[in-house]
Amino acid sequence: MKKRIENILTFLILVISLNSCCIGAKEDYLGNNIYLSEYDNVDRRIVYQTESCATSGVEIVPMTILEIADNNKWIIAKTGNGRKRTEDKFFKYWVIKNDYENSPNSETVKRNTTEFDNRQDFDKFLTENKIKLKLNKID
Repeated sequence: MKKRIENILTFLILVISLNSCCIGAKEDYLGNNIYLSEYDNVDRRIVYQTESCATSGVEIVPMTILEIADNNKWIIAKTGNGRKRTEDKFFKYWVIKNDYENSPNSETVKRNTTEFDNRQDFDKFLTENKIKLKLNKID
């Protein structure tokens, strides 16, 4: 009987431990159900999900995020298809509103996400909207 109780307790501890962590994934919570999810050093994207370590979410910014910055009002990101590339045509820039009166749903977050094909338009938008964030490289 004692052995059976020990086995049940061990099983429960194992289940709780596995349920409380993301296996194979790293997540950074950015606010308002928005996460920077990283499954390896290459597959990094911004997703909307209602809970941490969810098995599915709505993609807001596709992979691969190379640089990011955020605060309680905005999230900015740079994506690209080649780390060693330097030409602007290989990169896209993103601004996501992160300041809502109520918790937004994924469609609201998507509607409040702006994509830029070049750095000049991105920088102009940041200046016009007084967004004082600087992109930081993700290693």
